[in-house]
Parts: sequence; structure tokens; C-alpha cells
Amino acid sequence: MSEPQKPQKPESKTESEQKDCSIERVFLANDVLPNAADAFVERIGSIEDAIKTADIVLDTNVLLLPYGAGASSLKEIVAIFKHLKEKRRLFLPAQVAREFVKNRPNKLSELQHGLAEKIGKYVGMEKLSFPILEGVEEYQQINEAIKNNTELKKTHAALLRKIRLWEWNDPVNTAYRDVFTADTIVEPQCNREATLAELLKRQRLLIPPGYKDSAKDDLGIGDFLIWKTILEIGAKNKKGIIFVSGDEKADWQHRADGVGFLPRYELVDEFRRASSGSSFYIVSLSTLLELLKVKSTSVDEIKKEETRIQQATNVAVDCPFCRVEVQCYLGEYVNSSALPICKACSNKFHVHRTAQGIITRKSHLPTEAEIESDKPVLERVACPNCKTEIEELLGTYVGATRQCRCDTCGAMFSIHRIEGGGIRVGSFRLRG
Repeated sequence: MSEPQKPQKPESKTESEQKDCSIERVFLANDVLPNAADAFVERIGSIEDAIKTADIVLDTNVLLLPYGAGASSLKEIVAIFKHLKEKRRLFLPAQVAREFVKNRPNKLSELQHGLAEKIGKYVGMEKLSFPILEGVEEYQQINEAIKNNTELKKTHAALLRKIRLWEWNDPVNTAYRDVFTADTIVEPQCNREATLAELLKRQRLLIPPGYKDSAKDDLGIGDFLIWKTILEIGAKNKKGIIFVSGDEKADWQHRADGVGFLPRYELVDEFRRASSGSSFYIVSLSTLLELLKVKSTSVDEIKKEETRIQQATNVAVDCPFCRVEVQCYLGEYVNSSALPICKACSNKFHVHRTAQGIITRKSHLPTEAEIESDKPVLERVACPNCKTEIEELLGTYVGATRQCRCDTCGAMFSIHRIEGGGIRVGSFRLRG
């Protein structure tokens, strides 16, 4: 009797590739903390001491906060920024500048929507029409009041026209022009292909920051580019850095009761190594203002806006698999998305913010066996920029992704396998 044949191993990965992946995961702690002794030897000073000399790096959400505060608070904030700039301690990652330009229209749209919503509560009709009440004094008084509301409507329309005439000259953007100049904005020096490869590796191994945004069309590279900029500034200046951010996602901060309280230990150690032993901190804008002794009224206004945004972005949704409530971080703007994992059933699912509200949908997660045994097929897709048809190999499992380049116009974009076997083409960017 012949011996039964052993099952064949999938041919999609070589022995060495499987071994490398295994080593990568097994010794992950060694790679993110290469010198274990430093965790006990190095001392991180207090934030009160650091504020005296540390460099200050601003996040996008911090630049957008003054749109929800008063004019006096904006004046105080800009004065602080100017003072730090004069001391050569203020820095803005180029990625933050780009995200500010992208999201600023959302803030103006939010302002107009808020105005319309509140004024709409007072303006609901042109005039009451009850003929039998003609001649009754109180009835005439009500119609007179309604007439005044009509005037309010006209004033509201005039105010909206004024906001639209701001274009790029709104109060916040105008105030920033003297602060964020070429000597303040930092563009990290990096090879695009190598940076993308490092991002994908870190996301695969859940090394912060940025892996929480991996579902985005640009793979969530924004946070990683900001981090690369912080490391570059630290390596050059050999000083501590205070990163001012309202982002409390788990790939930036350790969390307790839904609130961030400490920078991720991986970030602290990576920064220490890059900056020759300096310390890394994360604080909110209101905390920075408190440390720099800004007026309490301005601090209170910023705290109020930070609280509003936290409530808007920390949402609770029902898992579409088991209906258990799941807490997750979701951007405050329409089209924001997230991929939380349900602690009850361990399934990952999609959460999207739409104009009508927040929706969820199931996400099929391929197993490692599915990925390894998959045989990609040649797909034909149209370039989202110039519409030229190109051919690319793409896995057949739901969630398979491939980065593409159009030889005609040079556009870079991603394609994704969706449920039913179809293909979704992501947004494009042109190579610089």
C-alpha cells in the first residue's frame, strides 16, 4: 500500500517569504524597542519643563479649531504662534498644510449650515392666514412679528453672501499667512517608493501611527508623513517635540475610557532614537494655551470646541454582524470612514459618515490561507484621470488591493476588489 500524499503547500509564497514574515511578527517587540535597557535608563521630563524649550509641531485639527472659536481667541492663538515662530520653535509639516487647505472649505460649509439650521428655527412662514381673525389686535401683532422674521431672512442671505465673498480670505486663513511661511513649513525628505513600502509594512504589523486609516484611498499615508516630519525635525534639532493635536486615535495615543492619555510607547522610543535621546509629547491646543498662560476665556472657548469635535468623532454604532454596540473614531466630515473591530464577535466592518447620517456595512476579511492560495487575474480598468484603459493583476478575494500607474498621464491610483467580484477604482494623484 502506497503512502498517502502530503497536501501541497500554496505556491503564492516561497518558503523564505513565509519565514521572513514569521520572523518579522515574532520579533516585532525587538524591532520597535531595540534597546530594552533604555526603557528604564531614559527619563522623560515633565511637560511643564518641556514647554520652555521644546519645538512645537501642529496637527491639522489644531489649525481648524479657531473656526469654532471667537475672534479674540483667534487673536490670542495667532499671537502665541507668532511668538513661537520668532523663537524658531514652531513647525508645520507640509502634509498638515495640505490637509488644512483641503479641509478649510468643510469648515466654511459647516458654518453656513449651522447658520441656516439655527435661523431656520425662527423663520418658518411668511404670514398667518386666518380671515376670521382680521381686525383682532393680537393677530395683527403676530403677523407683524412674522414680518420681522422675513427681514431676518434677508439679513441671513446677506451674511451668507459675505461668507462666500471671503473665498480664501476668511479671518482664520488671513491670520495664518504671516505665521506659516516657507521657514515654518517642513517637507520631509523621502523616497516615495521606499516610504510606501515602509507604510505598508507598519500597517501590516500595526506599528503606529497611521494603521487606523489604512482603508482610505491613499492608504492613510497622511499621519505617517506627519510622523516622518516630526522625526526629521527631532533628528536635526536634537530637542524634545510637543505635538499639538486633537487626534486621540489608538495609533497615536494609549487610551483609557475612550480618551487618549499618553503617546504610544513605540512613538516615544522611535523619536528618542531619532533625536539622540530627546522626548516626545502630545497635548491638545487648550493644554498648550494653558501651559503658555493664555487668557482663560480663550482657553475655555477652545476647550468647548475640542469637546464638540470629540463628541462628533467618537461615535457608537451597532456591529452589523452581532448588533453589539462598538465605539470608534470617525472623522467629522461627510465621506469619513473607519474600520473598527467588534470586541464581541471579532469581525471588522465599515463605518461611513454620509450626508444623511452614519451607516455601517459588513466587511469580508480574507484569511491568510485565502490570500496565500489566491491566484490573481488580469483586470482591465480605466485611469480615473485620463480614462486610458490599463491592465493589472488583482487578487480575487474581497479586499484585494493593487497600486496602479497610468503610462499615459502618470497618474497613481489604487484598485480594490469589492463584494460580488467587482472593482472599485480609488482617487488618483499625479507624480511630482
